Amino acid sequence: MIIILGGSSSLAKELLPLMAKKDKILCLYNNNKPFFKNKRIGLLKINLENLKTKSLLIDKLFRIKPKEKIVLVNFASIKIDKLSLFISEKEIKRIFDINFFSFLKFIKALLPKMIENKWGRIISISSTGGLRGDKGTVLYTSSKHAVRGMIKSMSKEYGKYNITFNTLKLGNFNYGLFKKLPKSKQKKLLAAVPSNKTGNVINILNAINFLINSDYVNNSEINIDGGM
Repeated sequence: MIIILGGSSSLAKELLPLMAKKDKILCLYNNNKPFFKNKRIGLLKINLENLKTKSLLIDKLFRIKPKEKIVLVNFASIKIDKLSLFISEKEIKRIFDINFFSFLKFIKALLPKMIENKWGRIISISSTGGLRGDKGTVLYTSSKHAVRGMIKSMSKEYGKYNITFNTLKLGNFNYGLFKKLPKSKQKKLLAAVPSNKTGNVINILNAINFLINSDYVNNSEINIDGGM
């Protein structure tokens, strides 16, 4: 069972049909319901902004079978571009509720089952740019570094149960926000990539499969950014 947080993101919508060729997928989304032809992809609407830990009744919500291996991949993320002087407390709470606390709550809900099965994979989808700390991204960058710290600590706490925590740091992919940028901005971003091209979703699929099948890769960050 692969559980995807933020399954309506442009990257996730490209990736999930490829993953569903061999795995059962549960796609969690909030506002924008994605459409998949593959019947191996289940959909579940859930509001990550007001998520209550006690509402995450794992057996009922996810219908996980006994001894079923669980993988949690987190694409869920929002970004507010604003100089730090002008951000509001409401925006701080919203960013951290979605980008950090919802992920933590899902991990906490799934951990007992993973510990019982002595197997689990937690994969955080981050970005090279998000961790870099550009102007106007203080909220996004702070939340991504909070997740990074959480992953590092939890990898040490639960590695003995064959539960691994890893991060994929993505660069520029020709989907979603990147496609909406002006051509001049796209060209500037790609100039920082040695190959001068965007990534392909297959690169992400290969990395996720690698982490699922690797019991000795833990607390790692894999850059999928073309070497920017």
